Amino acid sequence: MMYRTRTAIVALNGLSFVFLCFLQGPLSHPAKLRAVSRESPKYPNSTKLAYQMQGGVREVLPGEWRVKCEVRIFQNEELLRSSEDNDESLVVAESDSDGSYRLYKFPIGFGEGFPTLRRLSANHYAGQDTVRGITTLVKQNVDLEPNRITIRQTTIDTPSNQTQTEITCTGTRLQSTLRFQARDLLPEICKPDPSDGHPSDRKLARRYKSVRPYSDGLAAVAMVPRRAGSLKWGFVDEAGRVVIPIVYDVVTSFHGGLAVVGKSYGRGRNLKWGVVEKLGPQVTPNVNYDAVKILGEGFAAVGYTISGRPGLRWNLINRENTTIFHGFDDIGCFLDGRARASYTDGNVVRTGYVNKVGDFFASDK
Repeated sequence: MMYRTRTAIVALNGLSFVFLCFLQGPLSHPAKLRAVSRESPKYPNSTKLAYQMQGGVREVLPGEWRVKCEVRIFQNEELLRSSEDNDESLVVAESDSDGSYRLYKFPIGFGEGFPTLRRLSANHYAGQDTVRGITTLVKQNVDLEPNRITIRQTTIDTPSNQTQTEITCTGTRLQSTLRFQARDLLPEICKPDPSDGHPSDRKLARRYKSVRPYSDGLAAVAMVPRRAGSLKWGFVDEAGRVVIPIVYDVVTSFHGGLAVVGKSYGRGRNLKWGVVEKLGPQVTPNVNYDAVKILGEGFAAVGYTISGRPGLRWNLINRENTTIFHGFDDIGCFLDGRARASYTDGNVVRTGYVNKVGDFFASDK
C-alpha cells in the first residue's frame, strides 16, 4: 500500500511540473540567442541582422555596407606609400548554400583574388585565395561590431612571404539604395560573324518573356523564375533545350564560343561579370569581375583592379579558363591568331602583340 502511495505522489508531482511549464511557456537556456528586430527583406537567408546574446551582440554579415577604404603599398616589408578613398564604396556580402560568404565591392572590386569567407567566431570571418598560380596569397578578414564593419585584405608574395598590399575598409550598414553608373565597365565584344544571328522561332517566343536571335547556335531567352522576382537570362540551342541555366541578369551574344554574363548584387542591382562557354559550362568559376572582353577566336579577357594602380588589369583566358597571359594594361580583338596588347614592366610600358599561347612580341606598329 505504501509503495502505491509513493508512486501516486511521484506521478502527481510530474503532472504538476508539466502543467506549470505549459503555463509559463517554453523554457529557454540563458545563452540562447534572442533575435533583435532589425529585418532585411533583401536577404531572406539572414532576415535578422543581429542577435542578442548574453554578454554582447552577434552581428550577421550578409547585407550591404557603405565603406571607405585605405590602401597601403609595401616594398621589402617597408611602407612605400598609402592613400585613402575620397569616395565611398559599396560592399555587398552574400551567403552561399554551403554556409560560406563572399564580398562584392562596387564600383570596383577588391582585386583579382576572391576569397571564400567562413565564420570563425561570433563576429569574425576569414578566408583566402591564391592568384598568379600559387605565387600570390590573398587573405581577407572581416570583423563586425554593432552596425559597423571592418574589412582587411592582405596580398602576400608567397615565395618571399612578404606583404605587398593592405586594404582596410570601414563603414556602416547601408540603409538606403546605392547604385553606381558603370558605363566604362560594360562588356566589350569583338565584331561577330556577319553570317550568324538568324532569328529564333515562334515556339520560343511563346515559352519565354523575351528571345534574342541565335549566335553560335544558341539563343538568349528570358523568364521570371519562381522566387526570383526579376527577369533572368540563359541560353537554349536550336532544339529549344536549355544549355546555359536561366540565372543571369544580363547576357551578351556569343562570339567565338564565348559570351559575357552579368549578375546584380544588392538593392542597387550593381553588376559583376563572368564568362560562359557555348557547350554549357561557366568558364569563370564566379561572376565577380569588374569588366569582361570577348576577343574572338575562343579567347576572353577578365578585368580587375590592382591596389595603388589606376585603371584595370586584364588576364587573357581561353575557353577552359586557363590564364594565357597575366596582367595586361589593355588588349584588343584577336585577328589571325594574335591580338594587340600592352603591359607595364616595372616603369616601362611595353606595346605589341600576343599570340594564342601567350608569347608577346614587342612592336610599336
